[in-house]
Amino acid sequence: MITIGLDLGYGDTKVISENEQRYIFPSRWAKAESRNWGIGGNIPVISVDDGDSFVFGKDAIGSGVRQPQEDSRLSDPNSYPLLAAALWVTNLGKENTEVTLASGTQLGSFEKEVEKARNLLEGKTIKIKSSAGEEQKFTISKLVMRPQGVGAAIYLLNRGLIRKQYGNAVIIDIGFRTTDVLTINMENMEPIVELSFTIQAGVGDVVSGISKVIAKETGFIVPADVARDAISSKVVYSQKEVGGPIVSQPLLDALAQKVIDDMRENMREDLDRITALIPVGGGSILVGQKLDELAPGHMVKVPVEDMQFTNVLGYRIAASQ
Repeated sequence: MITIGLDLGYGDTKVISENEQRYIFPSRWAKAESRNWGIGGNIPVISVDDGDSFVFGKDAIGSGVRQPQEDSRLSDPNSYPLLAAALWVTNLGKENTEVTLASGTQLGSFEKEVEKARNLLEGKTIKIKSSAGEEQKFTISKLVMRPQGVGAAIYLLNRGLIRKQYGNAVIIDIGFRTTDVLTINMENMEPIVELSFTIQAGVGDVVSGISKVIAKETGFIVPADVARDAISSKVVYSQKEVGGPIVSQPLLDALAQKVIDDMRENMREDLDRITALIPVGGGSILVGQKLDELAPGHMVKVPVEDMQFTNVLGYRIAASQ
């Protein structure tokens, strides 16, 4: 039995396998031909349960790309190929491997999603084949789930980044579509549900904003994968150099301000109780430092290499205990 951690996000799929081996790829897939043209490419083309062949992650581009749409991502049909891809990249299914799958979902829909995901996945054998003839097989013997944010809290406790003390810890997980806020009473390490909420803002807003700017410059609607790449550096699209920090920085500043404003509106005087402010998630790599003004001097810095993996690391720790 092995334990695999999975965080199937709207933006990226994160995987933790044995010995904390990490994998990350964009949460998208597209149907593909299963042939190899022999021109030096090394794109994995796989199928699951003898279905259609598909590519995933950065290799999935074009008009036929599919992504998770529902909050219940583990039970969303558009997510099943991504689950298969996540298992495939671990390369642990050479024999029929029994897996404890550790994952999570939003706090507000947690109980409903756990039931749906367990009904769909527990006891299920997933057979994955590549166009090169390789095969992996996994049986999900057990599904362990925790709410988003709780996974991050488990990671933080495990790494000694937070400890029992007076006050509240606030974990701000800036994702692709949403920002999830979890408040924890640090004396008993229990979530404070009434101070935990979701902000409808994320890195996807920056991607959308860049798309609009590039469309204005080129006259063409830019695919999301191009706009996403244009956050950190200029890219060539429609034979023009577009995007880059000069375009993305005002949009990132606007995202940070939206999170700050919503935090103030939702938490009001409870902001004064914060003794640990912890930005996590991929968006926090981009704008997390700007959130310090919510609780000056009380920001807990997560190692950059762990930022996108805090929840999935916590999920796997919970399943291993």
